[in-house]
Amino acid sequence: MLPRYDKTARRKSFEALPKGAYVVKILNAEQEKSKNGIGSHIKVSFDIAEGEYANFYTQQYKANTNENKDWPYDAVFYVNIPDDRSPEWMRLNYNTFFADLEDSNDGFVCQDTKSMKGKLIGGKFRIEQTTFNGNVYDHTKLYWTCVADDVRNGRAGRLPKDKLVDSSQSVQNDGFMDIPDSLDDEGLPFN
Repeated sequence: MLPRYDKTARRKSFEALPKGAYVVKILNAEQEKSKNGIGSHIKVSFDIAEGEYANFYTQQYKANTNENKDWPYDAVFYVNIPDDRSPEWMRLNYNTFFADLEDSNDGFVCQDTKSMKGKLIGGKFRIEQTTFNGNVYDHTKLYWTCVADDVRNGRAGRLPKDKLVDSSQSVQNDGFMDIPDSLDDEGLPFN
């Protein structure tokens, strides 16, 4: 005889967020030192704020039954804080993020990371692939920002190019997920 089973305790299917432009709500923002100890960034946790996929990441988080669960990796992005030696693209990304944030929230002027909580911003998402144990996984990641009204009005512009795993590349099977470092040009959001 087989042991009893509970049909209500089945594994839920993973639903991927489609690539596209969305209005997102900032749930938390904090300044951190970069992993390599050089420079710092703002770590922004967010969720989809409007439309068919509103609260997408909150639902994923609540459905996660792991004992030590974290906010979904795909719902966090990093804004590098430039210094005098930073390349021009980093300064442009930083300025664009804050201009888009302020223009998305009527009358808002950002004073610090705490003031970002609850604010809206437009986001352009792309597909980024990672490898784990020889398998390729798709992630829909926020890569560029825009003004929230441009998303609402269908004027967000072109979406960023996907970052796909090169099929000719040998996949390392070291048990660790290939997550790009936040200071790597290819891995930077808003690049």
